[in-house]
Amino acid sequence: MNHSLSPAPTNPALLVLSASRRTDMVSCYPDLLVEKLLAYPPAQVHTVVIWTKNPGNMLAAGRLREALASYAQLYIHLTITGLGASLLEPQIPAWQQVIAMVPEVVALAKDPRRISWRFDPIVRAEAGGVKISNFELFPLLAERMAACGITTCRTSWVEPYRKVLRRTQKKGVRLLIPSLAERCHQGAIFESTAARCGISMHYCAMEGFARSRCIDGELLSRLHPAGAPCSLKKAKGQRAQCGCTESIDLGWYSLKCHNACLYCYAEPLVE
Repeated sequence: MNHSLSPAPTNPALLVLSASRRTDMVSCYPDLLVEKLLAYPPAQVHTVVIWTKNPGNMLAAGRLREALASYAQLYIHLTITGLGASLLEPQIPAWQQVIAMVPEVVALAKDPRRISWRFDPIVRAEAGGVKISNFELFPLLAERMAACGITTCRTSWVEPYRKVLRRTQKKGVRLLIPSLAERCHQGAIFESTAARCGISMHYCAMEGFARSRCIDGELLSRLHPAGAPCSLKKAKGQRAQCGCTESIDLGWYSLKCHNACLYCYAEPLVE
């Protein structure tokens, strides 16, 4: 009789948590984020992906920093558009303040490759006869981010959703939406500038540009300190141009973001 051992059952893939595409939990709901993380013990989690415009709460000593530090890997999408403290991002610190925090963010993530700088979105607008644009700031921000060891930038152009247009018009702001040809021209400028700084450009769900993955299972697996793999399955429920791999998002749109960014598609229509 053949008494050969059956293969041992494989462990289920470690989870990727996302906090959060839907609202800035680090900035606006740090205590709730801690409570959500408690439902996912570190032994079950491959990576916690953080999305924030103001990382201060996760850098300060306290429950959130301790909770995040207990996981094997953090991957941080840090958004710096250059529009902080302006009419378009009234509750976000000025870009100089956020960039000053980048070395601490790198220290928390333990590797600058685990930081993705989001220059997102690119905005041109007009308010009271004054032009507002962050396009021209890109070279300066790229130099400052590169000096911190950041080698990845993700971007997209502001989307003219109906509720966004109504909200901006109510505030006396007219969004100037570029054509695809204008976007491609600007993209070429971004890529040339970024390359000089040692930064690679990626475009988030943008028609006419290569599909990218803000949550990239292959990248997260390569960067994991123990080399552990995570799921490479495509995420469900994302936009057609999105190439992200699957994750569990800990936020929801009902958690109203307090950042009050005027162009945000996740903000409700009535304010």
